[in-house]
Amino acid sequence: MDPLSLIAMASTTFKGIQVLVNKGAEIEHVAQKLGQWYSFASDIKEAEKEAENPGIFKKLFDGNTVEQQALNSVIAKKKLEEQEKQIRELIVWTYGVETYQDMIMLRRKIKAQREQAIYKQRKRQRMLLDSLLIAVAVALSAGIIYGTVLIIRGA
Repeated sequence: MDPLSLIAMASTTFKGIQVLVNKGAEIEHVAQKLGQWYSFASDIKEAEKEAENPGIFKKLFDGNTVEQQALNSVIAKKKLEEQEKQIRELIVWTYGVETYQDMIMLRRKIKAQREQAIYKQRKRQRMLLDSLLIAVAVALSAGIIYGTVLIIRGA
């Protein structure tokens, strides 16, 4: 997904967090929404990394210009920073600094686990697909060359 679509989903989740906190919801309910928001935040950061090193077919067939990709990434990054700052303020104001610090420590642990599992799998799948498409293209090219040679010999 592109960063702007992800930031739109993150913004919707962020608004839900604000509503829950303002209504005085229990931290458990807020934590579920925070988990969703941090998932979107992580996906946005990963999308930015993928944009820096896209697969071969994404380079060839992506309709976005370099400038457009850069602008989308910057907008998403700034919006994410703004929302993260507001989330920190909401949590500290409502639940205290200790709760925020505990959440940050747990977030780092979960982030490391997620990066190892999910993103490595996505990278493997993308590489496998790129390799498969290259193999098909090479086989097709070889078939065309072989057919052309047969036609030339037959003439």
